[in-house]
Amino acid sequence: MDPKGRNEEDKEPVRGSADAESAGEVAPSTTQWSGPAPQILQYLDYRDFLRDFYAHRKSVDGDFSQRTFAREAGLPASCSSLLPAIIKGRRQLSQNLRIKFGKAMRLSERDYRYFDLLVQFNQAKGMTEKNFFFAQLAKFRSSRAQIVGETQYRFFSKWYYSAVWNYFGIDQKTRHPGAIAANILPPITPTQAEEAIKLLLELGLIKKTASGYAVAERHIYTEKNVQAMAARQHVQELMGMAAEVFPTLPAEQRQYNALMFSISKDGFQAIKDRIRSFQEELREIIDHDNKEDRVYTLTMQLFPNSKVPE
Repeated sequence: MDPKGRNEEDKEPVRGSADAESAGEVAPSTTQWSGPAPQILQYLDYRDFLRDFYAHRKSVDGDFSQRTFAREAGLPASCSSLLPAIIKGRRQLSQNLRIKFGKAMRLSERDYRYFDLLVQFNQAKGMTEKNFFFAQLAKFRSSRAQIVGETQYRFFSKWYYSAVWNYFGIDQKTRHPGAIAANILPPITPTQAEEAIKLLLELGLIKKTASGYAVAERHIYTEKNVQAMAARQHVQELMGMAAEVFPTLPAEQRQYNALMFSISKDGFQAIKDRIRSFQEELREIIDHDNKEDRVYTLTMQLFPNSKVPE
């Protein structure tokens, strides 16, 4: 995301394994691993690690198979299909299986602790759980979670961080947190404005000037695995904020619309595609506007209000 509302997705690093999977093997026999053994601390999705671990073992030992992995994990041969089922998201990894998989992968005590937390982080249902496990992962020095936790995740944790960042795109002559807070809607405290300024300076997103602050970096890149979690929390905050400011703003300063309807699966997909196209049109307007004088928030939600008929 940048101060003008654009989202930037970090490209997934090439780790040597293919996305395609056959029914019989986790990775096709043509997959070639072109690097050192995968390190669990560099992952934010345990399924990606399992896939890469298998591809690496297969590259150094042509006889290695799902059956071999099951045997090394202390599982019966009938469980040889368990590994691909878990990688594809069809099965969860229980605590007992985490221990067995850690043994099969010969993880060190430290790596196993990270692996165990990573599984719980990926399989957690609620944001409170995810936040807890992510915080534990971020304690591992030099881990991917620590790096991400110090940048993208912190930025998206509070709505007013983005608001203050955007504010400095239109006002570079205000330095006092109280004055900045007074210009943010809904209102924030001077302490919150100061907190936002401190974080934005730490992340290198703004810089001090002679009279105030200016935007130093117009983009913040988000890892895909963290993007989903951080975006969910960020959107929930923005939705709550929309409800909060609705009765306080005059009609000429806002636009609220709501529509409930019934539609087919194909129609639903067509609406999603149209929303994406609309967002692209909005970005064109935002990109070509060079007389910014106010910060705005736009949220769009589309969700079902009934179950799929059986």
